[in-house]
Amino acid sequence: MLRTDNGAALRLSDFVDPNDAVIAAIELYGPEAQTAAAYCAMEAHFAGRLADFRLWCEVFRVFKTRFH
Repeated sequence: MLRTDNGAALRLSDFVDPNDAVIAAIELYGPEAQTAAAYCAMEAHFAGRLADFRLWCEVFRVFKTRFH
């Protein structure tokens, strides 16, 4: 696991922009990208990674805003 200078675990939400995550998800998953983002949000939630859960919820919101 990667760590910050103060020893805290590095989280995805620390360095990912939701708009960039949308683009990456589309490139990786094509028409299933929005579903993949929802699954990532659920996985983060059930793993107790609240900051990452919030990031994926924001990614899902960006999908809805940009494509609906």
